[in-house]
Amino acid sequence: MEAKNLAVLRNEIFTRVRSILYERYGEYVPDPLVENETEGETVVKTIKRVESFKADEDLLDLFEAIEKVFSGRYGYCLFCRKEIEFSKLMKNPLAKFCDGCERILNPNYVSGDVQPEEKR
Repeated sequence: MEAKNLAVLRNEIFTRVRSILYERYGEYVPDPLVENETEGETVVKTIKRVESFKADEDLLDLFEAIEKVFSGRYGYCLFCRKEIEFSKLMKNPLAKFCDGCERILNPNYVSGDVQPEEKR
């Protein structure tokens, strides 16, 4: 995956983490530009905040995605190991399957039009 696309997706994941922490728990996680921190320092602080909310499945899923981003394993299909389409990851940064495998595993799936049921 191109570095600029990965950066866009990483920012989307962090935006979702910040949103959940603020909306559900009143925890404010500032943007790196606000605190004049390096990206790495912000990542460490965010991960520490996420770890304190381990009962929240949405945060755990986002945390898993963050780990994959920094280990170079993000954006690959769990089934066929091919790269997941960027457009699909933009709609759902937590997507775990490419469109081809999604169609096999979920017969109702139509190229990003029908999303699998989200956790509530």
